[in-house]
Amino acid sequence: MSAPNLTKLANAFGTDKGDAVLYAHDYTKFYSFMFEEFRHEPFTMVEIGLQQGCLDPDALLVRRGEDTPSIKMWLEFFPRADIIGCDISDFGAIKMNRFRFERLDMGDPAALERLARSLPPVRIIVEDASHAAYHQQLAFAKLFPIVQPGGFYIIEDLHTTHPIAATLPSCSPTAAVVEKFTRTRQIEIPFLSGIERRNLETSIRKTFIHWNDKGGVDRWAMKMVAFEKY
Repeated sequence: MSAPNLTKLANAFGTDKGDAVLYAHDYTKFYSFMFEEFRHEPFTMVEIGLQQGCLDPDALLVRRGEDTPSIKMWLEFFPRADIIGCDISDFGAIKMNRFRFERLDMGDPAALERLARSLPPVRIIVEDASHAAYHQQLAFAKLFPIVQPGGFYIIEDLHTTHPIAATLPSCSPTAAVVEKFTRTRQIEIPFLSGIERRNLETSIRKTFIHWNDKGGVDRWAMKMVAFEKY
Protein backbone atom coordinates (compact mmCIF):
# COMPACT_ATOMS: atom_id res chain seq x y z
CA MET A 1 0.00 0.00 0.00
CA SER A 2 1.38 3.40 -0.96
CA ALA A 3 2.22 5.96 1.73
CA PRO A 4 0.07 9.08 2.00
CA ASN A 5 1.51 12.14 0.30
CA LEU A 6 2.21 14.58 3.13
CA THR A 7 2.09 17.63 0.86
CA LYS A 8 -1.35 16.64 -0.44
CA LEU A 9 -2.52 16.08 3.14
CA ALA A 10 -1.26 19.54 4.14
CA ASN A 11 -3.05 21.17 1.24
CA ALA A 12 -6.27 19.25 1.89
CA PHE A 13 -6.40 20.14 5.59
CA GLY A 14 -5.42 23.78 5.01
CA THR A 15 -1.97 24.12 6.59
CA ASP A 16 0.73 26.20 4.93
CA LYS A 17 3.32 23.50 5.61
CA GLY A 18 2.40 22.28 2.11
CA ASP A 19 2.73 24.04 -1.23
CA ALA A 20 -0.72 25.49 -1.94
CA VAL A 21 -2.17 27.20 1.16
CA LEU A 22 -1.43 30.71 2.46
CA TYR A 23 2.39 31.09 2.63
CA ALA A 24 2.95 27.63 1.09
CA HIS A 25 6.25 26.97 2.88
CA ASP A 26 6.60 23.50 1.33
CA TYR A 27 8.05 22.02 4.51
CA THR A 28 6.25 18.74 3.92
CA LYS A 29 8.76 17.44 1.37
CA PHE A 30 11.47 17.90 3.99
CA TYR A 31 9.35 16.18 6.64
CA SER A 32 8.43 13.25 4.40
CA PHE A 33 12.10 12.57 3.77
CA MET A 34 13.02 12.67 7.47
CA PHE A 35 10.06 10.86 9.03
CA GLU A 36 9.12 8.05 6.63
CA GLU A 37 11.35 5.49 8.35
CA PHE A 38 9.29 5.51 11.57
CA ARG A 39 5.93 6.68 10.23
CA HIS A 40 4.08 3.55 11.39
CA GLU A 41 5.65 3.35 14.85
CA PRO A 42 3.86 4.36 18.07
CA PHE A 43 5.42 7.48 19.58
CA THR A 44 4.61 10.86 21.11
CA MET A 45 4.79 14.08 19.10
CA VAL A 46 4.36 17.70 20.20
CA GLU A 47 3.38 20.67 18.03
CA ILE A 48 3.46 24.20 19.44
CA GLY A 49 1.33 26.72 17.54
CA LEU A 50 -1.89 25.23 16.19
CA GLN A 51 -3.54 27.79 13.94
CA GLN A 52 -2.73 30.97 12.03
CA GLY A 53 -1.86 33.58 14.64
CA CYS A 54 -2.65 37.28 14.89
CA LEU A 55 -0.65 40.42 15.64
CA ASP A 56 -2.54 41.33 18.82
CA PRO A 57 -1.15 39.42 21.85
CA ASP A 58 -4.22 40.27 23.94
CA ALA A 59 -6.50 38.79 21.28
CA LEU A 60 -4.51 35.55 21.34
CA LEU A 61 -5.17 35.18 25.06
CA VAL A 62 -8.95 35.21 24.62
CA ARG A 63 -9.13 33.44 21.26
CA ARG A 64 -10.78 30.04 21.16
CA GLY A 65 -9.25 27.85 18.50
CA GLU A 66 -11.66 26.46 15.93
CA ASP A 67 -9.39 24.27 13.81
CA THR A 68 -6.03 22.51 13.93
CA PRO A 69 -5.02 21.95 10.28
CA SER A 70 -1.51 20.63 10.85
CA ILE A 71 -2.59 18.34 13.72
CA LYS A 72 -5.11 16.72 11.38
CA MET A 73 -2.32 16.27 8.84
CA TRP A 74 0.00 14.63 11.38
CA LEU A 75 -2.70 12.31 12.72
CA GLU A 76 -3.32 11.06 9.18
CA PHE A 77 0.37 10.69 8.35
CA PHE A 78 1.34 9.03 11.67
CA PRO A 79 -1.44 6.45 12.25
CA ARG A 80 -0.12 5.28 15.64
CA ALA A 81 1.27 8.51 17.11
CA ASP A 82 -0.14 10.37 20.11
CA ILE A 83 0.02 14.10 19.47
CA ILE A 84 0.05 16.88 22.05
CA GLY A 85 -0.85 20.31 20.69
CA CYS A 86 0.18 23.46 22.55
CA ASP A 87 -0.89 27.06 22.08
CA ILE A 88 -1.36 30.26 24.09
CA SER A 89 -4.94 30.37 22.78
CA ASP A 90 -7.57 27.92 24.03
CA PHE A 91 -8.07 24.89 21.78
CA GLY A 92 -9.57 22.81 24.56
CA ALA A 93 -12.88 22.32 22.77
CA ILE A 94 -11.23 20.36 19.96
CA LYS A 95 -11.48 16.62 20.55
CA MET A 96 -9.82 14.04 18.30
CA ASN A 97 -8.58 10.51 18.82
CA ARG A 98 -4.88 10.45 19.77
CA PHE A 99 -4.81 14.25 20.30
CA ARG A 100 -4.50 16.18 23.54
CA PHE A 101 -4.34 19.95 24.03
CA GLU A 102 -2.11 21.73 26.56
CA ARG A 103 -2.31 25.49 26.93
CA LEU A 104 1.16 27.01 26.95
CA ASP A 105 2.79 30.43 27.21
CA MET A 106 6.19 30.05 25.52
CA GLY A 107 7.53 33.04 27.40
CA ASP A 108 7.02 31.33 30.77
CA PRO A 109 10.03 29.14 31.71
CA ALA A 110 8.11 27.47 34.54
CA ALA A 111 5.25 26.53 32.20
CA LEU A 112 7.71 25.01 29.73
CA GLU A 113 9.35 23.03 32.54
CA ARG A 114 5.96 21.77 33.75
CA LEU A 115 5.11 20.65 30.24
CA ALA A 116 8.44 18.83 29.93
CA ARG A 117 7.88 17.01 33.24
CA SER A 118 4.37 15.97 32.23
CA LEU A 119 5.35 14.28 28.97
CA PRO A 120 6.92 10.93 28.14
CA PRO A 121 9.99 10.92 25.90
CA VAL A 122 9.02 12.61 22.63
CA ARG A 123 10.05 11.59 19.09
CA ILE A 124 9.23 14.90 17.35
CA ILE A 125 8.66 18.46 18.53
CA VAL A 126 7.57 21.02 15.92
CA GLU A 127 7.65 24.62 17.12
CA ASP A 128 5.52 26.88 14.91
CA ALA A 129 4.29 29.48 17.38
CA SER A 130 5.13 33.19 17.77
CA HIS A 131 8.34 33.12 15.68
CA ALA A 132 9.92 35.45 18.27
CA ALA A 133 13.58 34.55 18.87
CA TYR A 134 13.31 34.60 22.68
CA HIS A 135 10.35 32.21 22.60
CA GLN A 136 12.06 29.94 20.08
CA GLN A 137 15.28 29.69 22.07
CA LEU A 138 13.68 29.38 25.50
CA ALA A 139 11.36 26.57 24.35
CA PHE A 140 14.25 24.78 22.66
CA ALA A 141 16.34 24.92 25.83
CA LYS A 142 13.53 23.61 28.03
CA LEU A 143 12.06 20.96 25.71
CA PHE A 144 14.97 19.53 23.72
CA PRO A 145 16.05 17.43 26.75
CA ILE A 146 12.82 15.34 26.50
CA VAL A 147 13.39 14.46 22.83
CA GLN A 148 14.32 10.81 22.42
CA PRO A 149 17.70 9.79 21.00
CA GLY A 150 17.29 9.87 17.24
CA GLY A 151 14.30 12.21 17.55
CA PHE A 152 13.93 15.72 16.18
CA TYR A 153 13.26 19.23 17.44
CA ILE A 154 12.13 21.52 14.61
CA ILE A 155 11.80 25.31 14.62
CA GLU A 156 9.80 26.65 11.69
CA ASP A 157 9.71 30.08 10.05
CA LEU A 158 13.08 31.45 11.09
CA HIS A 159 12.84 34.04 8.32
CA THR A 160 10.08 36.02 10.03
CA THR A 161 9.10 37.25 13.48
CA HIS A 162 6.18 38.67 15.47
CA PRO A 163 5.95 42.27 16.73
CA ILE A 164 5.79 40.88 20.27
CA ALA A 165 9.54 40.19 19.94
CA ALA A 166 10.19 43.88 20.68
CA THR A 167 8.75 43.43 24.19
CA LEU A 168 10.79 40.32 25.06
CA PRO A 169 14.34 39.90 26.43
CA SER A 170 16.97 40.72 23.85
CA CYS A 171 18.73 37.90 22.01
CA SER A 172 20.19 37.18 18.58
CA PRO A 173 17.91 35.98 15.77
CA THR A 174 17.52 32.23 16.02
CA ALA A 175 18.81 31.81 12.46
CA ALA A 176 22.07 33.48 13.55
CA VAL A 177 22.33 31.16 16.57
CA VAL A 178 21.84 28.14 14.29
CA GLU A 179 24.33 29.40 11.74
CA LYS A 180 27.03 29.89 14.38
CA PHE A 181 26.35 26.46 15.86
CA THR A 182 26.89 24.79 12.47
CA ARG A 183 30.33 26.43 12.30
CA THR A 184 31.52 26.25 15.91
CA ARG A 185 29.29 23.74 17.75
CA GLN A 186 28.60 26.51 20.26
CA ILE A 187 25.11 27.65 21.30
CA GLU A 188 25.03 31.39 21.95
CA ILE A 189 21.85 32.02 23.94
CA PRO A 190 22.68 34.69 26.53
CA PHE A 191 19.91 33.95 29.02
CA LEU A 192 20.96 30.30 29.48
CA SER A 193 23.49 29.13 32.04
CA GLY A 194 26.78 27.64 30.92
CA ILE A 195 25.56 24.18 31.92
CA GLU A 196 22.35 24.56 29.88
CA ARG A 197 24.31 25.66 26.83
CA ARG A 198 26.77 22.78 27.13
CA ASN A 199 23.96 20.26 27.56
CA LEU A 200 22.39 21.48 24.32
CA GLU A 201 25.69 21.54 22.43
CA THR A 202 26.61 17.98 23.39
CA SER A 203 23.17 16.47 22.77
CA ILE A 204 22.72 17.69 19.18
CA ARG A 205 23.80 14.98 16.76
CA LYS A 206 22.98 16.66 13.45
CA THR A 207 21.50 19.90 12.19
CA PHE A 208 19.29 20.02 9.08
CA ILE A 209 18.44 23.37 7.51
CA HIS A 210 15.66 24.27 5.07
CA TRP A 211 16.60 27.32 2.98
CA ASN A 212 14.24 29.62 1.13
CA ASP A 213 13.82 29.53 -2.65
CA LYS A 214 16.66 32.00 -3.16
CA GLY A 215 19.20 29.59 -1.70
CA GLY A 216 22.62 30.96 -0.79
CA VAL A 217 24.27 31.14 2.62
CA ASP A 218 22.79 34.39 3.95
CA ARG A 219 21.35 33.63 7.39
CA TRP A 220 18.12 35.49 6.61
CA ALA A 221 17.45 32.90 3.91
CA MET A 222 17.10 30.20 6.59
CA LYS A 223 13.46 29.12 6.97
CA MET A 224 13.55 26.06 9.23
CA VAL A 225 15.97 24.00 11.29
CA ALA A 226 15.71 20.44 12.58
CA PHE A 227 17.99 19.28 15.40
CA GLU A 228 18.50 15.53 15.70
CA LYS A 229 19.13 14.24 19.23
CA TYR A 230 22.12 12.07 20.12
